[in-house]
Amino acid sequence: MSAKKKPGKILNIADFDHNQIKFGHSVLNGLSVLEDFTLEEGKYLKSDFRSGFLSVFLVKKGEATLSLNMEAMKIRQNSLFHISPNTIIGETSGNVTISGISFSSDFLAEIGMPERSTEFFDYFSSKYHRIWQIEAEDAALVSAQVSAMVDRLTKFSTHPFGKEILIHAFYIFLFEIGALGQKYSEMTRMNFSRQESLVIRFSNLARKHFREERTVKVYADQLNVSAKYLTEVVKEYSGKNASEIINDLVILEAKFLLSRTQLSIGEIAAKLNFSDQSFFGKYFKRQTGVSPKSFRESALI
Repeated sequence: MSAKKKPGKILNIADFDHNQIKFGHSVLNGLSVLEDFTLEEGKYLKSDFRSGFLSVFLVKKGEATLSLNMEAMKIRQNSLFHISPNTIIGETSGNVTISGISFSSDFLAEIGMPERSTEFFDYFSSKYHRIWQIEAEDAALVSAQVSAMVDRLTKFSTHPFGKEILIHAFYIFLFEIGALGQKYSEMTRMNFSRQESLVIRFSNLARKHFREERTVKVYADQLNVSAKYLTEVVKEYSGKNASEIINDLVILEAKFLLSRTQLSIGEIAAKLNFSDQSFFGKYFKRQTGVSPKSFRESALI
């Protein structure tokens, strides 16, 4: 591996394939560092795909609109934004140059996490906005941390403690971002009551486990409340009951799999933990008004 940094490249684990960001192998599986990489409109992100990584990126220059979970979000110079695992990433309009890192849960499990790391990850929960507009001085700090990561990656194989130094550089990056979170992050809703906190906790659990579990009682048990109480509180604060939120997540995932993958309808049913294809078909049609087959055919037109 060359010790010389190459600006504008994706370092070590990412490459572009079929207009998607595809994460592969590296010196440490599950870690990617991008420095001064330009996302060009219509060039890389032409079709929706689901992120398997947690990513933190700084916009160095330019302006763009990025589709995250089918919602358009504007980013510009000195925007610091994050993408959580399972986020559906769509086409970008506009051109931006970004620097940042992406990492997987397997990577975190491999290296272990230091004390207080949960304080960092709290800023990437649903209760905070995913885009922070930071000051130039802080943007320079983030940029410097990314450069440090790139330097450690290029020296990984030649330094006797290359792995250990790289992991510590990663930790430093996380805690610097966590410190910025205290300064810039804004809650999507302010002054959370106990009931609102319950709704947030339920939403986070549902996003994590909706593929395996669609029963409200299971989530209520994990939250130490009754299913009836959870349903009432979620309805009061979100306008939808708990089962509707779970169903929305399942249907969003089903639509994604039907329109963006080559999986058969039976395979999709199994992936979403339905007992059989027939049950999945009835569920999907009850929620959307069309069969999975009809939806797939219309999506491919």
